Amino acid sequence: MKLKTLYLFKQSFLWLLAGSLPLQAANLPPEVQGNPLVPDTVADPSIVCFDGIYYLYATTDMGNGTGLPVVWKSKDFLNWSFDGNLIPDVNWKEANYWAPGKVIKVNSRYVLFFTVFPHGYVATADRPEGPFRMVGGPPVFQGKGPPRPNALKPVVPDIDAEPFVDDDGTAYLFWRLRKASKLSPDGLSRTGPVITIPTKRSGYSEGAFLFKRNGIYYYVYTLSGNANYKNAYMMSKTGPLGPFEAPPADDLITFSDLDAKILGPGHGNVIKIPGTDDFVFVYLEYGQGGNARQVYVDRLSFNADGSIQPLHLTHRGVGPVGNAPQPVNLALRGTATASSELKPWNSTITVQTDHNFPLQPPVKGLAPRDKKFGPTKNISLLRTFSPGNAMDGSNGTCWRANDDDAKPWWQIDLGNSQVIKRVEMAFFTPTLGHAWTLEKSTDGQKWEICGEQKTPAIRSPHIVENIGAARFLRVNTQAGSPGLWEFKIF
Repeated sequence: MKLKTLYLFKQSFLWLLAGSLPLQAANLPPEVQGNPLVPDTVADPSIVCFDGIYYLYATTDMGNGTGLPVVWKSKDFLNWSFDGNLIPDVNWKEANYWAPGKVIKVNSRYVLFFTVFPHGYVATADRPEGPFRMVGGPPVFQGKGPPRPNALKPVVPDIDAEPFVDDDGTAYLFWRLRKASKLSPDGLSRTGPVITIPTKRSGYSEGAFLFKRNGIYYYVYTLSGNANYKNAYMMSKTGPLGPFEAPPADDLITFSDLDAKILGPGHGNVIKIPGTDDFVFVYLEYGQGGNARQVYVDRLSFNADGSIQPLHLTHRGVGPVGNAPQPVNLALRGTATASSELKPWNSTITVQTDHNFPLQPPVKGLAPRDKKFGPTKNISLLRTFSPGNAMDGSNGTCWRANDDDAKPWWQIDLGNSQVIKRVEMAFFTPTLGHAWTLEKSTDGQKWEICGEQKTPAIRSPHIVENIGAARFLRVNTQAGSPGLWEFKIF
């Protein structure tokens, strides 16, 4: 048996084994990294599971604002996709969609809370993938200016609304600055008094959420922000609104890992893998900073007394779940070229080195999360955009063409002609939409179009089936940002 054939057989067996076990990151092929979780710049993630399908709701980072609201779906917690606008009845050129909470199901309807700064709103749908429709009238948002006619009444007068449904069906809502209250039976409005949850650590806090395990309620809240983002928690054995106590062990769940260069693990959520006692923390990673964040996931571990162990941040993630065998990605052994590549980016991020350094209370006129606390260290980050980044098994690297490239293309050489059943193309900034052609060749001289998208489509990945025999594949970007997070071949 040839060495390459033996390698592919071995990797196929490992994928099959991994599919039969929960959260098996160790069985990923060596090139494949489970973090970042999806091929796009997204933040503030929440993951839920309905009928065996995982749904990821998040902020789409887009430079100075946010992109369209979308929902990423997966059957195995490793391969994710989305198709189209999650809330199509809103003009998203006039509003920015931020920080969606976990979607909950109330009376056969799916309920989504999200932020249009500086308020929290609610939408409903018949399916978790949408389309969601606004509740309370026409989709006109108040914003920060003077009162607008016909503006929707917000559910909360602040950001980061996050729901929780207890075992008895009672629903609650949590939002920024440690606020919480009950939700009405239909899950669409608040009812009862607003409380402020006391926490061990003071200072600015957002992105709070609640989850439950073995009769213990865990209130998780963020501290600081940007590259100094971290998560701490409180515990209650009484109920979702407390009273809460600080854990007997360390109350910090996440903080930056400077050696791994995983920075600012912030606003996120926790999901329990159905049918197991596996809990996964899903969080944003600050990365290059600003609006270029990405989503990471790592396994959450507990002590015997129910307290949470500090999260081990990894680039491997948690791997696939379920029992579906994973196909071999032939692109991992190819060679890539392109019409051009963007020059590398260098950046320096200043990070707090003592994560237990006391946080000071808010200072008038100064954003607390921007105030530097304690000793710091400068972390240098280099981001490249070479063609090989699109076939390296990582959603954290990408190929991008030069801005002045009039006819951008990306090409892969598999080394020999093979029968190709499926190609998946995860384009850069997928919520802007892409049009493209895909060509194939057996000799690199004669080319044949084997797939095309004539008008820009908002999805990821773009898929072409039943390509047939080919050694070379070339994608030509005709509309949309010329770049690829990943190009997979099966």
